[in-house]
Amino acid sequence: MLGNGSLTIVWPVPTYLLTIAYHGTAFHGWQQQGTLRTVQQAMVNAFAAIDCPRVHVEGAGRTDAGVHAFGQCAHATIKRAFPPDRLLMALNSNLPDDVAVQRVQLAPDGFHARFHARGKRYVYRCASARIRPAIGRDLFHWVRRPVDLVAMRTAAQCLVGRHDFASFASSSGYPRQRGTVRALHHVHLLARPAGFDFVVQGGGFLYNMVRNLVGTLLEVGYGNRPPTWFKEVLMARERKAAGPTAPPHGLYLLAVLYAKDLSPAGDEPGREPAAEEG
Repeated sequence: MLGNGSLTIVWPVPTYLLTIAYHGTAFHGWQQQGTLRTVQQAMVNAFAAIDCPRVHVEGAGRTDAGVHAFGQCAHATIKRAFPPDRLLMALNSNLPDDVAVQRVQLAPDGFHARFHARGKRYVYRCASARIRPAIGRDLFHWVRRPVDLVAMRTAAQCLVGRHDFASFASSSGYPRQRGTVRALHHVHLLARPAGFDFVVQGGGFLYNMVRNLVGTLLEVGYGNRPPTWFKEVLMARERKAAGPTAPPHGLYLLAVLYAKDLSPAGDEPGREPAAEEG
């Protein structure tokens, strides 16, 4: 801001939307946590290195230690205006090797990466093998026993739509006043030559929800439970009714979904609270 008598010039303060990928193994998740190594802290440090100190980088949601991302999103409002491509290269020049900004775009005034998000897409990757994999074990969940994907697909059919997912939420990870009802729009189990992927997209996710879904579906895949049991778990709305939590290193945040013009989601009927880590 420049003052000259009665003339005041206010320079625009731009907000940028950042799409970020990271290998989560060596990070204690997204959220800043004191001296622990986190993705958010790495981003703050990168801004400081390009003469933008004390920038708050607000993520679209948290991911836990060991969780990976191809398309985490965050916004930052800074006092210097950069062409998006220049900011992209400047940040990546100052980030560690296990995190990289994939895209930078100008966002409208007041844009918020979390509250303007309309949904998220996750994938949970499993490798099926009798022998322990020696390479890449931090990038997928090793499933030692054969699984019945047909039975798992049959069980997962009940997930599409709007349901109370309390059975698949870690109780310490969400405020109870926000409720446990969420809507899932797409659920797929995709076979791969050496395993399978569980892909899910929805308007919002409870804490550890995707990992709890996978851990419970594997009980069906192993033949420990029939496919009909899975719907019983969903209807129970009790975490103790479900199976174990799958480990974090199989989980990837694929994308955060926004309107094309990055406009707010607004008060859409039945809209869930902003998503958290799955």
